[in-house]
Parts: sequence; C-alpha cells; structure tokens
Amino acid sequence: MACLIKRSWGWQGIVRVKSHPSIIKSFQKHGDAKRWAIETELKLRRENAGIAKIKYPLFRDAALRYINEVSIDKKCYRIERNIINTILQETFAEYPINRVTPSIIGKFRDKFKDEVKGNTLNRKLDVISTMFTTWRKEWGFPVDNPVLSIRRPKNSEPRDRRFTDQEINLLLRGNRTTEQMRTIINLALETGMRPSEMLRIHPEHIKGQTLFIPVAKSRPRTIPLTPTAQRILKSCTLPFNVGLDRLGKRFRRLCKHYGIKDAHLYDIRHQSLTNFMLNKKLDVGSTMLIAGHKDPRMLLRVYNNLKVADVAKKLNA
Repeated sequence: MACLIKRSWGWQGIVRVKSHPSIIKSFQKHGDAKRWAIETELKLRRENAGIAKIKYPLFRDAALRYINEVSIDKKCYRIERNIINTILQETFAEYPINRVTPSIIGKFRDKFKDEVKGNTLNRKLDVISTMFTTWRKEWGFPVDNPVLSIRRPKNSEPRDRRFTDQEINLLLRGNRTTEQMRTIINLALETGMRPSEMLRIHPEHIKGQTLFIPVAKSRPRTIPLTPTAQRILKSCTLPFNVGLDRLGKRFRRLCKHYGIKDAHLYDIRHQSLTNFMLNKKLDVGSTMLIAGHKDPRMLLRVYNNLKVADVAKKLNA
C-alpha cells in the first residue's frame, strides 16, 4: 500500500508492497508525492505479478554477446561460433528473444530437416537451447526455452565409411598429395588421433613411446605410439602449420581429385581405431585408451563397421 505523511517541510511518500523493502521519498508538493506513490506501488505490484515490462534484447544481440562472453572460453569455440553465425542468417535473429517461440524453432527445424543430417540439425538446436538456458539462468531474462517444446529430429546412424586399400594408396602416394598431408594421413592411421589433436602436437609432447595430448575433446590424455608413429613424429616439423578448416578443405579437394567419394578427414580416425581392433587384435579397453573414450558403448556404437565378414574371418582363423 501507499501512504502520504504531512511533514513540516512538505510531504513524505511511503510505499509498502509484499516481497519488496519499503520505499520512502520526500516531496515539497502533495501532488508530486501522490503521483510518485501511485506509480511506484503499481510498478512493484506488476513485478510481483510477473508482468513488469522488460526490455528483451534481439536474438542477434544476445547471441553475439554469448559468443563474446561464454562461447569464447569453450574448447569448441570456433565450431559453436560458426553454428551461431549460420543461425543468425535466419529471420528470427531480428526478433526479441521472448518472441522466439517453439513454433518459430519448429519451422527452423522443418526448413533444414531434408537438407542436412539429423546430427547436424540437432547440433544447431543444441546451441540455440544452450543460449536460451544461459539467457534465463545467468543473465536473468525470464524466457522459456523454445527448443524444449519441439520434436527433435532423429540422429543419423553412425558413419560406416572404411577406406579401401586402393583409396589409402591414392591418398598416400598420389601425385597431388603434399608431403604435409601425407604425414598427417599417415599419423592419423597410426594413432587414431582426431585432426584437431594432431594439429596441436609440439615436440615436447613426445615422450619416447608415448605422446601427451594436452588439449583433447574431453580431457588431456597420453597415448602409446607405434614404431611407425614414432618415426613419423621424429621426421616431421611440429607443430603442423595449418588450421583445421583449411586442412579439411584440402582433404576434400584431394578426395575429389582422386575420385574418392563420401570421405571425411575424420573417417581416417575411424579407420585407424577399427584397424587396432581387427588387425592388431586390441581389446575394447585398450582401444578406448587410444581413442580417449570414457564409455565403451561409444566405441562400439561409433566404430560399428566391424563387418560380418571380418567377424567370420576371425572365427574361422
């Protein structure tokens, strides 16, 4: 409630509303005090009712702030930034964040569901969801997360791409393969490392028969090295002077030139870990150590290209 008290020097306005501390202000004129008291009480009651007028930022502005304040400290900063920049091309990027509804995000999902794989689309939805969670929990904007109210696309089946001996031979010995690319492909085959991990190798990380990986996808780890991997690392210049994006583009161009279809640089890691299990007879636990996986189900799910013919060959060996 609001009340006015006459003082010798003028008027004192006092506003008391539940869940708020008392507010007191002095005025010389009765009319000014009355107007202030009415407006202040109304404002506090609106806040209690959750209908106070809040100035919501545009999705674009909030997303750019998220990139600069939150995403920049993540290991996946470059990937997340690129995803957000793609999302900012959508019309709803110009809406206030409280106007980005489940219906709008559902249309965004439907727009791309036939153009990209489920995993790719889910990564975009994950980023949107993470931003809304940050805006609500850390930045204080009372907005609902629209991603939580829509149907998610199904994730695609894990890639089942294994290179043939002829494809590997072309990649390693073809006339368009540079010395650096040849070294990286060979190293990936011998270590099962992620491309991003290989590009961070420094000479001081090599300790005899082991290699320390200080910045991995989940946590730092040390992996064993084959004799071939040791020779590769001793003979090459470290670190590799190339960025991850550029390396991926070079690999795709190389595959296109050699007529190798549906091949990603990351597939070489799959190939390597599968070879460890099939050819070098490593068990799941040993292969997990090399791969850096915490859950054996991840290894069995992702590297599910242990073909029936491979298993049959082992049974009949």
